[in-house]
Amino acid sequence: MRLIFLLGGLSLSLSALAVAPGATTDTNTPDFNFVGSLNGASGVLVGADMVLTAKHVGGGTFTMPGYGSFNMVAGSAVSDPNSDLTLFHINVGAAILPYVTIDVSAMHFGDTVTMVGFGGSGSLNIINTGYDINIAAGTRRKANGIYEFTEFVQDVPSNYLAGLSLISPLRTNGQAALVGGDSGGGWFRNGMLVGTSAFIGTWGTGGTYAFSSSNTDFFASGAISLSDNQMFLRNNGVAVVPEPSSIAILSLGALALLRRKRK
Repeated sequence: MRLIFLLGGLSLSLSALAVAPGATTDTNTPDFNFVGSLNGASGVLVGADMVLTAKHVGGGTFTMPGYGSFNMVAGSAVSDPNSDLTLFHINVGAAILPYVTIDVSAMHFGDTVTMVGFGGSGSLNIINTGYDINIAAGTRRKANGIYEFTEFVQDVPSNYLAGLSLISPLRTNGQAALVGGDSGGGWFRNGMLVGTSAFIGTWGTGGTYAFSSSNTDFFASGAISLSDNQMFLRNNGVAVVPEPSSIAILSLGALALLRRKRK
């Protein structure tokens, strides 16, 4: 049995655990300044005036610490019919804001992903088996998790389709986990955005926020895979790497190499 919980804003009962920071610099982190707060949750600036977030978070005023708050352009929000993703434009005026590059190249088992969002946090429980939620939300936090696999996830009780998703099981103390206000935040690999934080889930008999080494019974965080949903981004003017022309060149190069090997 698998239980999936979408991680919206403050209206949810599971309010806002983000990550278990390993160092003081992980809390209110300055190196992911394109991640902002939105509707009690999170979002990521992916263009000069374009915000990417989870569909269940929705559009609204986007706040970037150190830069200010920016209103959504009325009528600009568009949602992916196949996944829990929404894009919208903000009124930036004369402001020049930092934004991130989206990487749609393939994920591989064991890739380190940095989860960043405005949820709260937690600490090791008294019996050293998982996390207790005990740190308030509202500041930008980061922590590293390990990507293991991609799976199609659908949240049946809600009206939102999660879609093809990156899964990071919680294995050890200090590893990233999500809840509440992290929804719409980002998963980053080598500094580039690869996923949008969307849900937590228990696989099999895994315990909530409990560490597990099992392949069948575990607790995990999930993010919408931007590689598997890249057409939504491209169709709405969001730049991604590698570009289609780069992919074609790489494919031709691989084909030429294969022909040489055959000869």
